[in-house]
Amino acid sequence: MEINFNLSSPQRKGENIEITVDSKKEDLLYKFFIGLDGVWHTLQNFSKSSTYKWVPKDEGKYVLMVQGKAKDSKKSFDYVTRSDYIVGIEDENIIKDVSLDKDGYLIGDKINLSVDTYKTNLLFKYWLKVNDGWELMKDYSMGSTLNFTANTPGSYDVLVECKEVDSKNNFDDFKKISFKIKNIDPVEIKDFKCISPNILVGEELIFNINSNSHEERMLIYKFFKIDSKGNVKCIQDYSTKNIVSYIENIKGEYKLLCFVKDMYSNKEYDDRAVISYNVEPYKEIKIKELIADLSSPQLSGTEINFKVIVEGGKNLLYRFIVEGVCSEDSGYSRENGFAWKCNKDGNYVIKAMVKDKSFEYEYEDIKEIEYSISKKAKAPVIIKDVSVNKNTEVIVNKPIKIKVKAEGGLELKYSFIVYLLDKEVEIMEYGDCNSVDFTPILPGEYCMEVRAKDKYSSKEYDCHWILTFNVNEYVKGNIEYVLINPKEYYMVGDTVDLEVVSENTKDTLIKYILTVDGHLIEETSFVKNKKYIFKPRYGGSYLVEIQGKSVYCKKGYDSKKQVKIKVHDALPVMNTKLFIDKTNICINKPVVLRVENEGGIDVSYEFYIMEQGEWRKVQGYSKKDYYAFIPFLQGKYKVLVLTKSSYKNCAYEDYDTLEFKAYEEMATDESMVDYAL
Repeated sequence: MEINFNLSSPQRKGENIEITVDSKKEDLLYKFFIGLDGVWHTLQNFSKSSTYKWVPKDEGKYVLMVQGKAKDSKKSFDYVTRSDYIVGIEDENIIKDVSLDKDGYLIGDKINLSVDTYKTNLLFKYWLKVNDGWELMKDYSMGSTLNFTANTPGSYDVLVECKEVDSKNNFDDFKKISFKIKNIDPVEIKDFKCISPNILVGEELIFNINSNSHEERMLIYKFFKIDSKGNVKCIQDYSTKNIVSYIENIKGEYKLLCFVKDMYSNKEYDDRAVISYNVEPYKEIKIKELIADLSSPQLSGTEINFKVIVEGGKNLLYRFIVEGVCSEDSGYSRENGFAWKCNKDGNYVIKAMVKDKSFEYEYEDIKEIEYSISKKAKAPVIIKDVSVNKNTEVIVNKPIKIKVKAEGGLELKYSFIVYLLDKEVEIMEYGDCNSVDFTPILPGEYCMEVRAKDKYSSKEYDCHWILTFNVNEYVKGNIEYVLINPKEYYMVGDTVDLEVVSENTKDTLIKYILTVDGHLIEETSFVKNKKYIFKPRYGGSYLVEIQGKSVYCKKGYDSKKQVKIKVHDALPVMNTKLFIDKTNICINKPVVLRVENEGGIDVSYEFYIMEQGEWRKVQGYSKKDYYAFIPFLQGKYKVLVLTKSSYKNCAYEDYDTLEFKAYEEMATDESMVDYAL
């Protein structure tokens, strides 16, 4: 069998289409079916008629099927045939092409999109696909171009919808274009140092910072001075100068903090570094070394000579103090050496103090070393490390193993003492074993004192180590992570989806507290549900506090985390354009720069001007959308304007630049032409 049509596919809906079945077999019964999008309907049940007149009411890709069988056949059908048929003829396209000015973009680049059409007097609507969702960039308008700034790396799609002015459709035609935004090489501070030979009161202090800059990138630097009381002073606002200098008149401890960022970065800073320094009335005194001519320990009665090596200062004085069983004090003198003979064994501390003669206090630098005098020469006993086999929480009735690593002495002995709330609960007397198994039976804060001493030592211990750990009745419901749907720009009506990842998930309960701008919106009870979904109804700073606890927890909660989400009321600022009020610009004559842009709410503007190769900020963020100034020097000028909504806490949303040259004023138009030539 074969299906034939009087009108060939495709056809418009509403047409009278005659379906005919041609078969080599005679005296067959025919049944007609039609299928659309997987749904089948019977057009005509089994009959002798081999034709059917069909009038399609909907557009689509149809499948026509005819079954045939003999009159006396007991089967459902003996023969079957199918044929495809398309209803709906596409009208003429409106959009000819959508194009971008580049094949790819870097962070900070301007993206310029244009739409070429077959018709005029059209409306255009633009969508941007971000993280598997479409965000409206610009609603229907007559504009066939779109300009915006590349702020975030990734792969993006722009969907352009187009319709005629009097069209009642959502759109008459559409077209999509894809592009990628690549991250610029991260700005990294390589070196930050003071290049002044001395950091002294009343002298110029010069600091130099170097970063991984390239010729095609413009980096700007900002410096803050911080004194010992935490007072902060900006000594250079953002500028292209990477060297800063100032004179300090008060001695003390200071820090210099530097922010560096790309001129077009939308962050407060791309990298930062801090340098600490002391401003002194003279070069700082430092003890480089305190050395002994004989290593510790030594036998009693041996003479040991100590010597101190110092730099800085002018007129140095030295003092040596011995603390221990027998104490000595040399007092301040000009001698940088000290001879000591001790006849009593024990552990001693040798201190060396140094100061300038003009210094009125006890010392300017101090250094000490430990020294042992013994009847039997042996290495001092030292506990190197104490390890615990538990990396997770300690639970009652679960054993833990403590192991000690010590060295020195002739033959070591170990003792362990356990305290609970400062009360001794268990003691393991001195023995040869350097490890112990301990099983806590009560919850609380435990303290274990580990002692080590030489077998021949008469002291209570030669060395000890304090170990503390908390013992709980149950495994706490700790929140490890809070996952949030990956979306950087939230607007009113968007869905916010949070998911909690926790330890011991089955026994962990979660409580969610939602606030916006400090006002409580919703507070749940403790539930097992690890997901929380809400839709913000208005813009603001949303805070979701998530508390976790074990089902065995009787009071409060075991852990908590917070998630902060900024919800925006408006579309981003875009299509920023700078305009100047003059064509011929002369020095000593005022010029006015004006800004136009789209999107945003209460848009603010910040202006920078480059003159003689140096950038400087001339207007901080304000709602004034123009800037007037007088060029006093002949040459090339460059103006940068940054724009953002006032409620936005970011460096900028969009920007534009404008270049012009200022000339000396000419007497006539003719002289101006001669000057230009």
